[in-house]
Amino acid sequence: MKVSYLLAFCLAGASAAMADEPVLTFDAAVARALELAPQMEAQRAALESAESTQISAGRLPDPAMLIGVDNIPLSGPDAFSTTSDMMSMTKVGLMQSFPARSQREGERERASAEVMLAQAELSATRAEVARQTAVAWLRFASAKEARQRLEALEGDLGVGADAARALLRAGRGSAADALEAEAAVAALKSRLLQLRGDEKRSEAELARWIGADAIAPPGPPPSLNELPKPVETLREYAHLHAEIAPLDARISVAEADLDLAHAARRPGWSVELTYGKRGPAYDDMGMLQFTVGLPLFRRNRQNPLIDARSADVRRARAEREAEIAMHGAELNQMVISWQQLGEQLQFLENEQLPLARERSRVALSGFRSGASEARTIVDAFSSETDLLLTRATLTVERGIAWSYLRYLQAGSDTTGSAP
Repeated sequence: MKVSYLLAFCLAGASAAMADEPVLTFDAAVARALELAPQMEAQRAALESAESTQISAGRLPDPAMLIGVDNIPLSGPDAFSTTSDMMSMTKVGLMQSFPARSQREGERERASAEVMLAQAELSATRAEVARQTAVAWLRFASAKEARQRLEALEGDLGVGADAARALLRAGRGSAADALEAEAAVAALKSRLLQLRGDEKRSEAELARWIGADAIAPPGPPPSLNELPKPVETLREYAHLHAEIAPLDARISVAEADLDLAHAARRPGWSVELTYGKRGPAYDDMGMLQFTVGLPLFRRNRQNPLIDARSADVRRARAEREAEIAMHGAELNQMVISWQQLGEQLQFLENEQLPLARERSRVALSGFRSGASEARTIVDAFSSETDLLLTRATLTVERGIAWSYLRYLQAGSDTTGSAP
């Protein structure tokens, strides 16, 4: 009785230790990547730069200070004197430039467009980082699960190999059966080695996004059968997708540049106020002066720039249309993949894998009882192994399509909510 209590206590302690083992959940991995990925830091810095630039956009230039001397004699008895001649003076003053109002407004509009572009690129980068991290986590979790399942099969197949050797020693089995069972175990171990390599590679890829110190056994996988929004909604809001939003912002930047090119045809002006100090025998002087720009050569200066910026607008719009067409085709392909792979996985998990597991169990039981040959368990376990590996492959492929669809909309982040 004491032994039973002790055994129960040990098992309870082991279960508690396993329950306390830290795991890396899907959402935690994505959230950590969004916080730490260098791509995110680069885009956050770009947004900060654009917002800082916006503060000064369209403001008046700084005033300029004027300090100098006028009309100094260069020869004669008063050479280089600033006080002897009535026309000589030292002066100090201020000058302020006033660019055309349309140019200042254009600068503000362009700065706002640059902020919009930085925000759109940040959202696009956020979606891409989340997507890549999601795929890396799914690869890691799928490889780990497949490896664990094959290790369980290895134990069952090892029992069959032990039975084959026991039958051979008892004179009731053949050497061919024993060798075939041993070969099946060796083949399964080879596949396990490959899976362990895949698991290490997927772990390294995930560490690229979240850091090696955050790697832990994966938690429960997310449901790949659910999307944040219906497929029809994702198609309807294609213009809000993270990949498209930067193109809209680039059109706004190009249009702002075109407005600035038009604004250059309007003259700016400046005002200058100076105070001149003459010799003690003469009165001091003051001067107020206005300067106005004269854009007289528009044909060879402003107009070519307007034509160039107009071409930039047309190019930005054409690039957006091309991207939307390509994006729509890719979206449809991902939807088809997500749906078809889901049907394949459902059939495999509900029909094929249970049948393969039962076949392996019956084959092993029959072989141990002498009712079947080694080839029966080899074929059964080989078929189950192939199905498990196929399941892992299909899960990753569907995870790629699911991740693409989940992180389509700008601002979806880890929640997948629509704007």
